[in-house]
Amino acid sequence: MSAGAPPPETPARPSPATGGIAVILVSWNDADDLEEAVRSLAASRAGSARPDLPVRLVAVGNGKDSVREDRIRALWPEAVILINAENRGLAPAANQGAAAAADAEILLFLNPDTRAVGDPFPALARGFEEHPEASALAPRLWDAADGQPGPPGRRALAAPGREDQFTFQVRHLPRLASDARELLLGEHLRPDGAGRRAARYADADRDRPFPVEQAAAAALAVRRRAFDRIGGFDETFVPAWFEDVDLCARLAPEGSILYWPSARFTHAGGVSSARLGYDRFLPILYTNALRYRRKHYPAASRGAYRLLLAGGMALRLALLPFRRSVPRRRGEAARAYVAVLRLALGLSRANL
Repeated sequence: MSAGAPPPETPARPSPATGGIAVILVSWNDADDLEEAVRSLAASRAGSARPDLPVRLVAVGNGKDSVREDRIRALWPEAVILINAENRGLAPAANQGAAAAADAEILLFLNPDTRAVGDPFPALARGFEEHPEASALAPRLWDAADGQPGPPGRRALAAPGREDQFTFQVRHLPRLASDARELLLGEHLRPDGAGRRAARYADADRDRPFPVEQAAAAALAVRRRAFDRIGGFDETFVPAWFEDVDLCARLAPEGSILYWPSARFTHAGGVSSARLGYDRFLPILYTNALRYRRKHYPAASRGAYRLLLAGGMALRLALLPFRRSVPRRRGEAARAYVAVLRLALGLSRANL
């Protein structure tokens, strides 16, 4: 550089108010939920305190009966609606939605069973403006049943299988220690134990932002530049589950993921798994759990996880006749455990 020459300019960071927010919803056989989600989002946009902030909507239907286009357009006339002939899976459809909103600075991925609370859009834009280092923000999820964030002060974690949003939403990325607690039933025996509390950020102040390793994509806002740099969701995680865990693991080098409680949504949860049935859901879940660990665990840990998975399913099968109450039919649970045991031993793969 010659003497007296001005220093090179630092490229300006895009402002969320320039490109705005693209809300991306993927629907699979839940047209009613999708319509109610869009209704809540449209009401939030209509009353927003930031009229300068563009908010777009992209709805992707995985199957011809997953979106009622006329009803969505009645609520959001300029919505982009994409309908796939069959279920492509959550990750491919989410990427499809992101590609249809190429000029948005923020991609807000929402499940159809979420509902906006108040005015979440300005809070998300402010979060990205105040934290240029952040790759993603996780709005606060409340339980849809009561629409409230829960009592103040120390909260106990809900038991596995009955997880509320406080227990479900944010956690550390998987590690063998947490795998062992889950698979060998340690979390069932001590659902509020110290290890699980630490892994679920249970003692963090949920009224204030804090960094997390993983946040559920039921409601997750991602900075467009970071999303594009990592190539979006990994489309091998089909039809669903663990695509958001993998996304968060790959976003980490791009910047922090912040829990952001000033943007709020209610979330019902468990809709897709209930629709599939436990004996189909569980093998798919653990097929993708194995896929995640093949990507992110070293070889020795991958082998250890398979042993834990096999042991955990064998333990569940052994205890099943002695359980006083079970959340699903014993025959259905037994079929699910046997299918996952075969997966762990490399004898089969899930019927996707």
